[in-house]
Amino acid sequence: MQEQRNKGPKLDVSVKVYPVKEPGTLLAFAGVTLGGCFAVNGVRVMNGEKGPFVAMPSRKEKDGQYREICCPTTKEMRQALNAAVLGEYQRAMEKPSVRGALRETAKEAAPRPAPAAQRTVDKGAR
Repeated sequence: MQEQRNKGPKLDVSVKVYPVKEPGTLLAFAGVTLGGCFAVNGVRVMNGEKGPFVAMPSRKEKDGQYREICCPTTKEMRQALNAAVLGEYQRAMEKPSVRGALRETAKEAAPRPAPAAQRTVDKGAR
C-alpha cells in the first residue's frame, strides 16, 4: 500500500539571513520560520563548487559522519526551503550594509583632528 502525501496549501516560509564578515566556505547563517509557528536556526549558506547551497543544521556523530538534525521530508519542501534561503541571501548581499556605511563614514572622519583652540577650551572647562 502506497502512502498518500498531503499536498495541501502552501506553507509560509520566512527567512532571515546573517552574512558572515569574512566569507569563505561559509557565506551566511540563516533562521527559517515555517508557517509562523516553527523556527529552524543554524541553517547555513555554503559556497560549493557549483555555487551557493543550503546546509541544514547538523551534528557530528561518533563515526565522524554529519547527520542532519532536522530536514525537509519531501522534495518539494526542500526545493521551496532552498529557494527561500538562497533568494534571501541574494537580497541581503545586494543591499548596502548600514554597518559598512557607518564604518566608511567613521574612517573618513577619523583623520581630521579637532581644532587646537577647541581642545584647550575643553581642558580648561573640566
